[in-house]
Amino acid sequence: MRHLPASLLALSALLLPLAGHAESAGFDSPPASLAAQVLGERPGTVVAGTWRDGTARYAIQRNAPKHVGKAKAMAPGEAQPVFEIGSISKVFTGLLLAQAVERGDFSLDDTLGRLLADKATLPPPVAAITLRQLITHTACLPNLPALPARPSGPDSNPFARPTRAHLMVALSTLELAQSPPCAPHYGSLGIALVGQLLSDRYGQPWDQLVRERIAVPLGMKDTVQHLDAARAKRLPQGYAGHAARAPWEFGALAAAGALRSTAPDLLLFARALMAGRAGPLGAAAERLREPLSAQSEYDVGYALRMRDQAAGGAQRRIYFHTGQTGGYRALLAFSPATREALVLLASNDAAAVVPVLDALTLPLAAK
Repeated sequence: MRHLPASLLALSALLLPLAGHAESAGFDSPPASLAAQVLGERPGTVVAGTWRDGTARYAIQRNAPKHVGKAKAMAPGEAQPVFEIGSISKVFTGLLLAQAVERGDFSLDDTLGRLLADKATLPPPVAAITLRQLITHTACLPNLPALPARPSGPDSNPFARPTRAHLMVALSTLELAQSPPCAPHYGSLGIALVGQLLSDRYGQPWDQLVRERIAVPLGMKDTVQHLDAARAKRLPQGYAGHAARAPWEFGALAAAGALRSTAPDLLLFARALMAGRAGPLGAAAERLREPLSAQSEYDVGYALRMRDQAAGGAQRRIYFHTGQTGGYRALLAFSPATREALVLLASNDAAAVVPVLDALTLPLAAK
């Protein structure tokens, strides 16, 4: 590790997001190269994981506030840090919904008015919102529900306070600018509502549904909402740039961003999704990957994003989602056509995962 003056560290933090665009990144990139590119000289920990040619590979880099470490390969059996994965949690909610639709327990055309008939009195435009619109961000909803006093400040967590009662009141008093569907507007409220509806239908908390229907069947031992003491010790300090941040806890908005996980767990998840109906998730894995809404930069399925990459006679579809909390950043991407997957998990919300995603999904001829 090398020592850097604070002024140089601050300048590097400003320049690194721009520099990230110049570096190539792909499923075939060495994990150590990806880790170094994503974290740069920012404080925190990053783990990069890839699945290619039937083999998982991992690398880690740890930086202190004034010391920059070196990315290195992780040995088999080495303890894996646990990270907040933010909005990648939405893909788990999407899969739970896909499973429910496969069972016939829900239809994408089900409306909030029907599903909440005995729980809330909704304005007609809100009552007309469908599950399809909620899961594809086309329901005309705000990002977060209105609260009497939303927390403010650099270390505030807007997801901690809302309860289910808050959500029902927010829906009952919501005035939409237009009736759904709307142009896509990314947000957390719609996906959180899907999680609440799933919980209502099955009589279990959302995180328990994730554990029983996804994590345990796939052998994802460290994918949880609530950390026990042992996992909490493996959660690296989070940072917003160079400022330390506390972990985020979630209330009724959990389905939009509350999960913690590891790189090996998320590669297991990606492999199961790539396997489609022949894999452990069955037909729901293929349903999750179906495009439901064509949007300007990508298509959206059950919360999962997808973008085609083509040049000449070669073409593949890449599925992906990013995640961010107050002190963490994450990326999950995979290509069923080539059986490749990539996971980036960082304990710094300024980590440069977006340049990697952009490089990953450029047309093949542009690489």
